[in-house]
Amino acid sequence: MEAVIDGSRVGALVTDASQEDNPIIFANKTFETMTGYTQEETLGRNCRFLQGKDTDLTTVSKIRKAVSERVPITVVLKNYKKDGTLFWNRLSIRPIIIDGVPYYIGTQTDVSVQYRQIEELHTKDHEIEQLMLPIMRIYDNLAAVSLIGQMTEERFNLLITKLSDYVHSNEVDHVMIDITGLYWQQGTSIDRLLEIQQVLTLIGCQLYITGISPELAHKLAAAKDPQQKLKTFSSVQQAIYYIQR
Repeated sequence: MEAVIDGSRVGALVTDASQEDNPIIFANKTFETMTGYTQEETLGRNCRFLQGKDTDLTTVSKIRKAVSERVPITVVLKNYKKDGTLFWNRLSIRPIIIDGVPYYIGTQTDVSVQYRQIEELHTKDHEIEQLMLPIMRIYDNLAAVSLIGQMTEERFNLLITKLSDYVHSNEVDHVMIDITGLYWQQGTSIDRLLEIQQVLTLIGCQLYITGISPELAHKLAAAKDPQQKLKTFSSVQQAIYYIQR
């Protein structure tokens, strides 16, 4: 078995579950290359020695539970190499019995590149979201967002979420949405503006729409009694003057 494991392309350990603290009794060459720990430094230790300050404790608890119940488990967690370098480790553990003695085989794969790419994508998604709908605080009690480009249902949903979160976090009383640079996706209802108003009203905030074009004013006039609910202005300056009266 050791010969097979030693030739594996992934890091591999064998632990003896019959001994106290389930010590490592074999580590292959790939594990040594991956972590920097020699066999002499690894043997006799529990696998937890790769853990560190950023290792997720919930994941560690899942591993302990699986080991205690002698069931296979695969997780991804942050581990540390001998030189202190953090890496994402895809760890697979499975129990085996040889000649009546219980063992565990654990394989480790460094998936740091993939997880860094995922983190970078999440960061870029957040940056894109901020660029799409940047909310700015103009005065202590007034925030504004300028909508540019095409307004889709997805952007409307995102806008509602971001505005409600912002108002809750920053305690503003007035929100101004400027739609001067906005054009509407065909089929997108103007009534979505009323939905935003309703959400903000529920949390004690007044909505103002600026940059109203004659065409949009006509659509609003044709909608179901919207002018009784929406405060609209042709320019940002007019809205600010109205708020500060």
